[in-house]
Amino acid sequence: MKKIFTMAMILTFAIIAGKASAQDKSAQKFRIGLGLEGALPTNAGYNYGGGITLRVAVPITDEGAVTGTSGVMAFVPKSISGVNSKAQINIPIKAGYQHMFNGTLYGMGEAGFTIAKVYFPSSTSTSLASASSTSFTYSFGVGAHLGAFDPSIRYEGYSSSGFVGLRLGFNF
Repeated sequence: MKKIFTMAMILTFAIIAGKASAQDKSAQKFRIGLGLEGALPTNAGYNYGGGITLRVAVPITDEGAVTGTSGVMAFVPKSISGVNSKAQINIPIKAGYQHMFNGTLYGMGEAGFTIAKVYFPSSTSTSLASASSTSFTYSFGVGAHLGAFDPSIRYEGYSSSGFVGLRLGFNF
């Protein structure tokens, strides 16, 4: 069920992106952006993370927009002597609000859920075992619209961990 929902969200974003890119820029009712992500986890088990996200922002006032963000993030675990490791994969699906403070700077908050796949040493063999889970996710941060360039920094939290993230976005 999670895979079907995730694929439906990705397909919806792709359809919206196709329609938006076909419109004249002055007639667009929303923004779509693709972003490269960097992350510094706040828990001790991971060194760093990175990924790619797609964000849709639909203006509801001159200063505010409703947002939807999804993508894929990978977190590289710290090395433990003699233990195999593999990156944790997260798929966040969030909705939120973006408020423009002036023509350039904005603040943003989002909430949703994250589907995570975690790998860990198996207790019965030398191979890795895995587990999947879904957890509540929230984020808040600040950014700037600099033409099509959209850099932002945020804190994103899960049930028991989180990260400080930098997003280098490009709006279409």
